[in-house]
Amino acid sequence: MTAYMVADVEWHDAAALARYAEGHSQLLAKFGGEILVGSKDVEIIEGTWKPRLLVIFKFPSKKDFYAWYNSTEYAPRLAIRLSHADSNVALVGDSE
Repeated sequence: MTAYMVADVEWHDAAALARYAEGHSQLLAKFGGEILVGSKDVEIIEGTWKPRLLVIFKFPSKKDFYAWYNSTEYAPRLAIRLSHADSNVALVGDSE
């Protein structure tokens, strides 16, 4: 069953974002992942949530997500994001 990662990110360093983004789609594809949408233009219909940059990723399963997230290939990018951005990340779907 499909799994979706929802990330709300605020980058503090444009150069770090550029390093993080370079080749990111290709790495995601290696694990079956893809970016469905990424935008700062988010309209909140209910509640008080104030996302800065909202990105929704799709993976074939949670197993595929964790294979990507815990991979040695993603580790340097994750370190960049954790050092240069504030993030809230959730994983939904694939209840197996």
